[in-house]
Amino acid sequence: MNQQLIFNNDFSIAGNAAAISFSCLVAGLKVRCFIPIPSTLSAADFLQQVQADSFYWEDLAEAAIAADTYNSAGEIWLTGND
Repeated sequence: MNQQLIFNNDFSIAGNAAAISFSCLVAGLKVRCFIPIPSTLSAADFLQQVQADSFYWEDLAEAAIAADTYNSAGEIWLTGND
């Protein structure tokens, strides 16, 4: 188990409803991760899909963090094509 990266299992619809968000702790610092909601799905349906595929998204987030692909706000944005 990687103690430097801990996922919080807190998937939710972001306040602007344009993305699903979740967080993880990276060496003790909280990092917010976002997945844009496809226009073909409702936010609630996509949230369920993301939760069902949580290990996939967590693996993508781990790779993005390792590659240091943070935006200027310190966030990680994932597309599923990463």
